[in-house]
Amino acid sequence: MSMLKPTFSLSIGSFRSSSDRAAGGPRRIVVERDMDVPADGATILLMERGDVAPGDPVTISLGHDGDDAAVFAGELVSLRPAIGGAELRAVGKLAPLLRLRAAAFFAEQSAGAIVRDLAGRAGVDVGAADDGPALPFYAVDDRVSAYAHIRELADRLGFELYADVAGALQFRALGAAAGLDAGSLGGLASGLAGALLGGGEGYAFGRHLLAAAAERRSAAWGSVEVGGESPMSGQGDRTAHWLTTEDSSYRGAAGDGGPLLPLRDPAARTRDLADRFAAGRLATAARRAHQAWAAVLGRPGLELGDTVSLSELGDGLLDVAGYVRAVRHRFEAEGGFTTGVRIGVTP
Repeated sequence: MSMLKPTFSLSIGSFRSSSDRAAGGPRRIVVERDMDVPADGATILLMERGDVAPGDPVTISLGHDGDDAAVFAGELVSLRPAIGGAELRAVGKLAPLLRLRAAAFFAEQSAGAIVRDLAGRAGVDVGAADDGPALPFYAVDDRVSAYAHIRELADRLGFELYADVAGALQFRALGAAAGLDAGSLGGLASGLAGALLGGGEGYAFGRHLLAAAAERRSAAWGSVEVGGESPMSGQGDRTAHWLTTEDSSYRGAAGDGGPLLPLRDPAARTRDLADRFAAGRLATAARRAHQAWAAVLGRPGLELGDTVSLSELGDGLLDVAGYVRAVRHRFEAEGGFTTGVRIGVTP
């Protein structure tokens, strides 16, 4: 049986290096992409750093026998030269959202439309932004970054926020959040996509896995209650908005266990929105309750959000299926090319 040879291609500004012409003598390349981290990251260890500088665009492709696929796109942010070589660090294409401070007011816009607007102001490409519910009024201020505002919207709705391998923003209803907005066309499409997340990649004990582990724990919150800042309607999202002196009838809730998380959310202008935010917050809290980790031989095509399953491990907490929430590619002379993956297990 022939052995696969790990190969790479690296571009930093005008600097080029590949398996066929290993300029700079790369010793290690590590790419980390995680839905819980604001931007993708890459660390490159070179024997000689070449003519590179912070701000240079960075692209990395990895694979086997010259069949390489892109695994990272971003820009160089730091150089650390030393006698034994130079460590270069790059950050992914969502970084401009961390730098943007904007003030804006939105009326009768969907959550996805707000995300697309802020991404456009930062010059960030948008791959897929599920619409989610319409928000009667939503204000963005410049005390925090545009990323923080979008992250807060995602957590309200139970959505995932991340960049695809090309660096385009993804704002998507995955896992427990899929189908929560099935009443709208955008939500119906999102829920259908979530329901169709079948197949995907499967890794079995003794055939694909280098290592595997899992964790199951209680969710941070068993139920969530959301009250608005003078919620204004109990008759649906399209009714007139009025102030009320008694808001107990306009609180939204999701879940029926403990502990209870009570929240006050100014954006919850209707009972429907309060219910939707409560369900979204519960989905956000639940996504870390059951996770699994696996290490396999290098899989450059594995993408955040892809469906993955583990099997034949002999434990119900390990024999699971879900979607990829983090991926880590490691390429080095000693260890070859391996990929680590963290899976958010679908209930």
